[in-house]
Amino acid sequence: MKLGKKIYSKVVYISIVALSIFCLVGTNVCAQTNYNSVFENANLQYSKGNYEKAIELYESILKNNIEAGALYFNLGNAYYKTNRIGLAVLNYEKAKKLLPDDEDIETNLRLSNLKTEDKIDGSPNLFIVDWINSVTGLMSEKSWSVICILIVCISLLFFIFYFLSVNLLAKKTFFYTALCSAIIAISFFFFAQHKYSQIKNSNEAIIISPVTTINSSPAEKSTKLFILHEGAKFTITDEDNEWVEIKLANGNVGWAPKKDIQKI
Repeated sequence: MKLGKKIYSKVVYISIVALSIFCLVGTNVCAQTNYNSVFENANLQYSKGNYEKAIELYESILKNNIEAGALYFNLGNAYYKTNRIGLAVLNYEKAKKLLPDDEDIETNLRLSNLKTEDKIDGSPNLFIVDWINSVTGLMSEKSWSVICILIVCISLLFFIFYFLSVNLLAKKTFFYTALCSAIIAISFFFFAQHKYSQIKNSNEAIIISPVTTINSSPAEKSTKLFILHEGAKFTITDEDNEWVEIKLANGNVGWAPKKDIQKI
């Protein structure tokens, strides 16, 4: 009798857990379906030239913590059509983070940057830094990681052949092939890690206000250093209440109001 009760209790428990999982999955599926519907409606509004409505719908999806490269790209297009270049650049940059290999995003970002007023030339980097950034930018972090794992598997396979082989020439061939594969895998791991760091640890931001005055310190009455216009890109180096310290690519440093900027 007691055994029967225990079995019954377990069945009830498993049923509740299964039902909870089913409800959770069902809720997520319904929510995703709803977001897709809103996204399609936003695209429709964009195609009709109703850019403000499209922006409203795209932004409503983002407010629910839904992120996608296509979403940021389309939102950037809508802001570009309404001549809000700062917000266009911002969303193209966000799209580029998620879809680094997309040529359309790169093209539209370049066109948007041509319309910005501030042409900031960066300080020259060391050759090795430029080379690493150039190579890292060839693929996404996921692509670097997948290839790295495949090469590691190949390296392990050759090491196995090395230990199993009895022929001296074959053992040398398998050993050096495995060693070279391991070195290549380490290189790919470095590129994947560098790409991940660029995406996750970036403090880059964009000016979204038409005009922003950059001050010498985080205070309204401090010395005015220079002005920036919407679309200008920089790195945040410090924060102080409602101010952020920024550093431009040319090395210029100053403080900007938080309300005038948005992180990528």
